Amino acid sequence: MKVEVQWKKLVKPSMPTPNNRQKWKLTSLDQLQMPIYIGVMFSYRDNAENPGVDISQRLLQMEESLSETLTLFYPMAGRYIEDDGCFIDCNDLGVEFVHAKVGGQIDKLLHRDPDIDLLQRLSKYPTDVAGNPLVVIQANTFECGGLVISMRFTHKIGDMYTMAMFINSWATACRGNADAMVHPSFELSSLFPVKELAVPILSPRRIGNQELIMSRLRFNADALSKLKALARDNAKDSMANDSQPSRLEVVSALLGRAFVNICRNKHGEQRTFLVCMPVNLREKINLAIPTNSCGNLFAIVWTRSGQPTAGKIELEFNGMVNVMRDMIADAKTKYATVVDGDELCSMVGNSLAEFVKILARGEDCLFGFSSWCRLGLYENDFGWGRPVLVSNTPSNFVSIFLIDDEESGGIDAWITVGKDEMILLKQDPEILKFTS
Repeated sequence: MKVEVQWKKLVKPSMPTPNNRQKWKLTSLDQLQMPIYIGVMFSYRDNAENPGVDISQRLLQMEESLSETLTLFYPMAGRYIEDDGCFIDCNDLGVEFVHAKVGGQIDKLLHRDPDIDLLQRLSKYPTDVAGNPLVVIQANTFECGGLVISMRFTHKIGDMYTMAMFINSWATACRGNADAMVHPSFELSSLFPVKELAVPILSPRRIGNQELIMSRLRFNADALSKLKALARDNAKDSMANDSQPSRLEVVSALLGRAFVNICRNKHGEQRTFLVCMPVNLREKINLAIPTNSCGNLFAIVWTRSGQPTAGKIELEFNGMVNVMRDMIADAKTKYATVVDGDELCSMVGNSLAEFVKILARGEDCLFGFSSWCRLGLYENDFGWGRPVLVSNTPSNFVSIFLIDDEESGGIDAWITVGKDEMILLKQDPEILKFTS
């Protein structure tokens, strides 16, 4: 499909940021984040119930409500400054808002395997964070009246919880309900002031010159029920009958089992494996955190397996379920004991440093994923209906994102890996059995 940019502009807050808020200090947890952009895409079909709403009116409504939203989320309109301790200069320079026309029908995008090249053209962004807009939004309008909204943001200013809050507030304002917008808090820097953490920044996993492929694997509600039943029926003795595994645990376990087996078979040896995922800490720590706190407040939780049994390279589903359950349960217990901000930052930093050290050895099969489930991403109605599809934006590194599938009541796994690895994944009998 042909994608033609019509215009680019900087959208600024509708009211200037007060002088006493023009320097937003980063936290110790912000300092740990890679200076990269990640993003999310929302696809909307033309809403036949609103025949009088044309494209130009939609775009104007989006722009004006975005300006209103930035008054509350003022750091988003600033710029990242690396000097003088690293901070966000809340100078109201604005976020980048782009309009592009797409020569085609949106259904061709929705009903075929993701095309990384096309998706990248629907979600352009800067390569360097310093001095550039921290948020880049591209509204792509299709010939049929469909709309794809892409939002890229730098991890330096917040986690996905923060950005989901921002997007939801923008959509609320666009529907004309500005009074119902969330009022965010930007006070985490007072709880977690920057201090020296001897932690190497975790780099994205790349695969050399091999072509990256992106695919969507759909686990519908029926598949999730069957996976839970399978895990429960073959559970280890310590799993109580009334404590069934979660949707997240069974999906990540099924995918993890497949990827670890692909890795082990590729290397022809009984490798140990590493599993990792980011976990939102807002409801898992006992610190007095302001409501609707924006910024990075998550930890990378991980675990490393022991050596596989001699002569048994293949990892089984239920074994991986136990790994996932134990990893998540241990993290909840660990972070529930935190008593102050310094302790939390040290705990997050030390755990990450140990993980990076082990990963750097290159001795393990790695399975890393992120969950964007239960963030209300499908609730983002800008006034013309809810999205029919939500996905991550394409990345130039290996990634796995789990996102709610509103249509089936299940979970979508958006996977970006090397071409050879994707072929093997899609041939896996268990993956074929539980996906559509």
